Amino acid sequence: MERSYDKDVKLFMVFDLLGDLERKGPLLWHISRKRLEDVKDHILDLILITRILRRRFPNCLDYDKIYDYIICHDLPEAITDDITKYEGIPDEEKRRVTRLAIDFLDEKFHSVMDFKGIIGNYEARVDLESKVVNMVDKVHSSTTFMKYQSEDNIDVDNPDIIPVLRYLPFVAESIAEGKDVADIFYEVHIQAVKISDEECEKYHISRETANQIVEVIRGFANEFYAQKLKRTLFDGYQEFPKEAMQYSRKEKGLF
Repeated sequence: MERSYDKDVKLFMVFDLLGDLERKGPLLWHISRKRLEDVKDHILDLILITRILRRRFPNCLDYDKIYDYIICHDLPEAITDDITKYEGIPDEEKRRVTRLAIDFLDEKFHSVMDFKGIIGNYEARVDLESKVVNMVDKVHSSTTFMKYQSEDNIDVDNPDIIPVLRYLPFVAESIAEGKDVADIFYEVHIQAVKISDEECEKYHISRETANQIVEVIRGFANEFYAQKLKRTLFDGYQEFPKEAMQYSRKEKGLF
């Protein structure tokens, strides 16, 4: 058995950098909030959504694979930063630096995790688990903006929002129709929650199994959106036991 834990600790510290990296989307939309979601928050949310929905998914899913995909899929951003296509960085340039980051992680920490294999399989959607994570990832992008919108933290008239976002034809048209940013993100990302007949064949699953997975993920997203519309997303906070939120403190020097 390997005795040194040096690489384990170093990899943990690379992952820890994601806790200081705010996700770029909310920054580009200039969300007015004291604390914005960071990439580590995003990863934890994907794990939690998948864990919550696990009882509804078919039994054929390998959760070790799912959690590896979730943990690793954005880890290169600890090195490259969270790059979006709206910052003027060409796709080929993003691919170049991402590949360099993956090569570094794999060379440095391959004995801990197979980064090239895990991230490569995720990007290629080689199995059903990678497809599930990708769909949950899309849903989470919309739920994040639903949360911020429900807190009244998004001003679509903010002049600091970059024009390439604010005046995208679909976005501008939707806003003119009275829709907000959360509506737009929901409508765009829910379309990605689907499994084609070709993918059923690729993943060796029945149409029934595919439909079950899609219905579960869409069901979660649809309920989130419904509660956004009803403005009930935060109602549960009112049910917290007050006794658990009130406690006495000892005076200093008495510990």
